[in-house]
Formats: sequence, structure tokens, C-alpha cells
Amino acid sequence: MSDLRPTLQAKFAIEHRFDNFGPVLMQLHVKGFRCHNNTLIEIGSPISAFCGLNGTGKSTLLQLAAAACKRPTAQEELPTYYIKDFLVAGKLDPNPFSDQATVEYKFWEQDRSLKSLTISRVATTKRWSGYGRRPERVVLFAGVSSYLPWVEQRHAVARHAADLTVENTEDVAAQIRTWTSAVLDRQYDNMQRNTVSYATQKRAVVSVQRGASRYSEAHMGYGEARSQFLIAKIESLPLKSLVLIEEPEISLHSHAQHQLGRFLVDVSVRKGHQILLTTHSEPLLGALPSDSRLYLHGGAAGIEVISGLTALEAKSLMTRGHEKALHVLVEDAVASAILRELLRRVDPTFLSTTALYVAGGASQLTGAIRTIKATGLPVAVVLDGDKPAVPNANIFKLPGTQPPEKELFANTGVRALIHSTYALNLPDFAAGLGGVDHHEWCSRLAERVNVSEDALVAEMARAYANGISELEATSLRDQLKEASRR
Repeated sequence: MSDLRPTLQAKFAIEHRFDNFGPVLMQLHVKGFRCHNNTLIEIGSPISAFCGLNGTGKSTLLQLAAAACKRPTAQEELPTYYIKDFLVAGKLDPNPFSDQATVEYKFWEQDRSLKSLTISRVATTKRWSGYGRRPERVVLFAGVSSYLPWVEQRHAVARHAADLTVENTEDVAAQIRTWTSAVLDRQYDNMQRNTVSYATQKRAVVSVQRGASRYSEAHMGYGEARSQFLIAKIESLPLKSLVLIEEPEISLHSHAQHQLGRFLVDVSVRKGHQILLTTHSEPLLGALPSDSRLYLHGGAAGIEVISGLTALEAKSLMTRGHEKALHVLVEDAVASAILRELLRRVDPTFLSTTALYVAGGASQLTGAIRTIKATGLPVAVVLDGDKPAVPNANIFKLPGTQPPEKELFANTGVRALIHSTYALNLPDFAAGLGGVDHHEWCSRLAERVNVSEDALVAEMARAYANGISELEATSLRDQLKEASRR
């Protein structure tokens, strides 16, 4: 199975978007729902995967997306969702939304414009307005409870398995069997949908054949059963449906999670479905295009949406930095401090996904990177400013043309810091360091002003970073981000 991610994005290009996917949802602007005070979601792919820590409102976005469309008039058996189906104020939940809560949707039109629809809370009537203008579209909402393990269902068919009547059996579509096999990494020789009954109750039950073994959902693990259920549901939808899935990776091993992501790409390409999902799975995120990954970051100002992260960056953020998306080798502690403050200035989120290591001189670093890259670990080298960069080999350099200690001592911002904080003229102090190796300059200065060397270097690095042009700092950040993808 080939990588269809480029094909998916090509089919979503402006000139082909409506023909391939219909009136896709392109934007949600959510105000006043749970943790979403003012959250703007811009959609850049047919598949949008909301990831982030618990409590950042991923499920809320799916629920509000479910209310964006109404069922087509010709398909009355399908549900139409409303906000009240998910969000209800009560004695224990007095404020799941504010009196002024609104959600604005923007849909892609055939003329390449955006059609806007707003559903808002009417405080006086305590009702929602705006539903009448919703576009028609089939919506599948697959929450975590959309499929329950067979043994947990209280249906009579489950309790009286030995007494069932099998009324009808038919093979499922080959595409469902093929993808279920691919996701679970096991070959199904056959997969059937059985209509079974007991007394007045009926159910559809899937059974499979694997070699000499035949068994039904009642004897499947949850991950196996839920996967075949989701795949069958999605495959059975009309073209260009809106598919909403909560944590499809539940109970799946890592390879299966990745394969499920590949299935979502494949079915979106084939059937023009728009898919929104929530996930905490790095393997699943890794199977999706970069534009599909939307990280919800909870901060003091509300929910910030970070798009285009690598799967490893998202994983690093979700582990609070315990696992890193990129490992960067530098020559010494001063270089490490400067790089840290440069990244903190332009992209503190990226800094939290990056590990910095002091690993010796330039020759040691360039030798080490070849060995480390062979292990598959994402790694880069940042040399001092007086060394040559080799970007194609993930070897970059700090700003400037001198060793980092000399850069610090020559920087006007650093000189101003030392003068204002320690009443010391740094050029005069440096003049007395003739013959002293530059690697010892910071320790000599720390001794002079009676402060720890680490604290002093951090202060100086911050002042230095603030004086570097934003373009230069951002350029180095961009090089490192690209290195994390290679």
C-alpha cells in the first residue's frame, strides 16, 4: 500500500476541493464553550486530528462539528445532531457554555468562497439559533462508546448465544476485510455479517474465518472488534460524508494505530470523506499529513492551536517534554545556553520538545551525528559561530562569526546587562583577560561578580538572544525543525 498523503493533499487543492470533498468544513470559531473562550480552528486538510493534553477541549470540538450539518432529506433514518445532544446545563454542570456562546462554521463553496453559519445561544429563551441554514451532509459521530465490547452488552442476543437463530449471512465488502486485515496485521480469510435473532430481538453480528478458526464478535478483543466496526461504518457511508471519531486508537497496538491512520487517508482519498478525530497516538499522527495535525495547547490566554507539528513534536508535548522530538548536540555549556535562549525567544513550544547536549568539539560532534543518525534518532548539531555549517547533514551554526564566549562579551546588550546589574565595565574586564583561554572567560567573570557561573551565563545568553534579529533566530529554528523531520 503506497503513501497516499501527497495524493490526499493534492485532491484538497483549491481548484479540486469542492469536486472531491463537497462543502467541507474549513473553519470553526468557538466562543464560550467549556475551555474554549475564543478558539479558532483553521482546517488545511481533509483529515484533522486534534491532539493535546486532557482537558484542552478536543471532544468539545468534535461535538460542535457534529452540529454543523443536517441529514439529507432523502436519508431520514440517519441522525441530525444538535448542540443539546452533547452539552446540557444542569445542577452539577451549571456553565458548560456561556449565555453568549457562539460557534461559527465556514464551509467551502463551489465558487471557491466560504459560506458562514453561526449557531448562538439566545440568553432570553435559553435556546440555540441558527440551525436552519445548515448544509445537508451525512454525519457519522463515533464516540468512544459507539462500540461496546460484546460481553458488556446486555442485549438478549448476547445472553442467549446458544439459542440464536441465524436468519441471514452475507460476506462483507472486500475493502473492509482487506483494511481490517492490514490494520490488525492478521489475515482474515473471510468476514461475514450475520443477522441473528432471539425471541423478538435482532442484531447484526460479525463473524470471521482465519484458517480453521471461526469466531464472532463475542470472542474478539475490544481493539479487534472496534476496528472492524469503525472500518465497516466508514466504508458504508455515502460519498463526501463528515466523519467524527473519538480516539480511534483505543485498545490498538502501535503498528495497528499507524495502519488505522493509513486507512483514514486511503478512505478519504477514495470516498471524499472529511474526517475529524481526537487522538493521543504518535503512530496514528505519523500516518497523517503534516497539515492534519492540530495540537491544542492550554495556556493562560485560553486554547492555542498549533498546526503542522511533526508526530514526534506532538508526542513530546503530550509527555510534557519527557520524550523529545529532536536531540541537538552543541560544543559547550555557553553554546547550549545561547541556543536555548534563542529558541525560547522565537518558539518556546519547540524548545520544550528539544533536548540539548554538550558533546565536545566540532570534530567530535560531526563524527557523533553520523553514528546517532544511524539509530534513527532525530538529531542535529549546532556548532559555534566560527565553524562551517553543513545543512544537508543536519549540521548548523550559531549566529555570529566567533566562539560563543567572545560573542557574549562583544554584545552591547550583554555589556549593558553586566554594567546595570553588577556595576562592572565588561570591556575593561575583558582587557585584563589577555592570554586566558576564552572557554574560561565566563568562569572568571562569575568569580569577579560573585555569582554562579551557570546563572551568569543564562543571564548573558538571554540578553544576547534578545539582541539577535528575529529573522536570524527564526531561520535557525526552522533549520532545526526541518532536521527533526529528516
